[in-house]
Amino acid sequence: MSSEAKFDYIVIGAGSAGCVVARRLIEQNYRVLIIEAGGSDFSPYIHIPMGYGKLFKNKKLNWCYEGEPEPFLNNRKSYQPRGKVLGGTGSINGMIYVRGQAEDFDAWKEMGCEDWGYQDVLPYFKKSEHQVRGKSFYHGINGPLWVSDLPSRDELADAFIESSHSLGSPYNDDFNGESQEGTGYYQVTTKNNKRWSPAQAFLRNHNKNNYLKIQKDTLVTKIIIENKVAKGVECLVGNQTISFYANKEIILSGGTINSPQLLMLSGIGDGGHLTDRNVPVQLDLPGVGKKLQDHFGVVTEYKCNKPITVNDLYHSNTRRVMAALRYFFFKSGPLASNGNYANTFIKTSENFTTPDMMISFMAWCTGEDLGEPRPFSAFTVLAEHSRPESRGEIKLKSPNPTDHPSIQFNFFESVNDRRAIVEGVKYARKIAQTKPLNDYVINEISPGPSIQTDQEIESYCQEVGGSLLHCVGTCSMGINKENVVDTRLRVKGIDNLRVIDASIMPKIVSGNTQAATIMIAEKGSEYIIKDSKN
Repeated sequence: MSSEAKFDYIVIGAGSAGCVVARRLIEQNYRVLIIEAGGSDFSPYIHIPMGYGKLFKNKKLNWCYEGEPEPFLNNRKSYQPRGKVLGGTGSINGMIYVRGQAEDFDAWKEMGCEDWGYQDVLPYFKKSEHQVRGKSFYHGINGPLWVSDLPSRDELADAFIESSHSLGSPYNDDFNGESQEGTGYYQVTTKNNKRWSPAQAFLRNHNKNNYLKIQKDTLVTKIIIENKVAKGVECLVGNQTISFYANKEIILSGGTINSPQLLMLSGIGDGGHLTDRNVPVQLDLPGVGKKLQDHFGVVTEYKCNKPITVNDLYHSNTRRVMAALRYFFFKSGPLASNGNYANTFIKTSENFTTPDMMISFMAWCTGEDLGEPRPFSAFTVLAEHSRPESRGEIKLKSPNPTDHPSIQFNFFESVNDRRAIVEGVKYARKIAQTKPLNDYVINEISPGPSIQTDQEIESYCQEVGGSLLHCVGTCSMGINKENVVDTRLRVKGIDNLRVIDASIMPKIVSGNTQAATIMIAEKGSEYIIKDSKN
């Protein structure tokens, strides 16, 4: 079965980037097809902020990727949840809105990515944003993406902030403002205390002229390329193969794992690797799948002497019922929050001019398997290294598009990464040992009192540390041969094909990656529109 070229653009992936691109193109009256491998976002766990914990291993809404054994983490595998649903990972993530530092984007510019410095990208952050606090130099109010304060303060988070402040961290009520350094509460992508996913923000009720077609439950298996020009896509719908064609461009917004996989399945990638996997080579582009980056995190966990954590809510039928009723009738209470309340951005070395470590407070504790909360009152202080040097790779396991790719991060390969995370764990422990947070601590669950020296902490990090699920970089933007896309996000060597998602980041940002991904999509959309008129 085949569909003729009735679309101007085809967008692959209805996640954080794809939803933005589709919205901006239909605003220009272009005919757009957006293709999503997953289904509708009807699950209540998507829309209730606290419900995202139920999505972590939900195979209906989640790709549930598993990485390869990590050689520097005692051969442990890294679990990688990714949204397989309308809204993509933006429908299953923790909703935290942190753009990254101005210096992150200035570094992109220094790497040769002209027009991607902080002053270049700030207008696009503001364009997408509806900041509930109002308009400012750093924030916009006319965008579809709501950025909100948490609905209420948390007793333990307040204590965490005060302990961090007493250790010298300045108060900071806006990590997306003038400076990232300091301690304070997060903002989140919610509207009226409901998740405001990319699908809700950019697609819902924005197709009045019927310029947009959303094709769900459809796996794109190959980009159709003729004479180095992208013409369309081949898809799998159930057991049926169907093709769609575009008059103008194909935009690949599958994300850091799916985008390089699809390029390789389409014959674009390292020629030797593709030949080994029995994929006909369309273009030898060795950078595809390379430069995989992610934040690395290590938990410190504490038993709490007061029943005010998410663990207490989870293990009490009465509390769960009361919380559900409160949320249903008033959109308030613990279910209106994500349980990730506060953060402290610090520098792990006096030689650094900007923070390289996020110390996050979470009012719950699950243990290293990230499963059900522990059966007692407990909380977590998480050390997250935000500027890693270690690099990994995405590869094909086979030419079968339904097979998951090989995911190798090489976490902890860099000596500097090891030093930084050890310092981060030490600082996280110091916060928990400082009043007023220490007043709530019965004992440290992990690492535990027996772990004290730097070497012991490093070994502990190897045993329990892992991905913060912020992977980027596998279709990197830049001017060098190893880069996959140019600075207008066009795939090098293939006409009418762009990659617009987190995979194009040449270097990971110092914060949660969704905000930067949406910015990339806003800026990439403008490139598409301008180029279409040339």
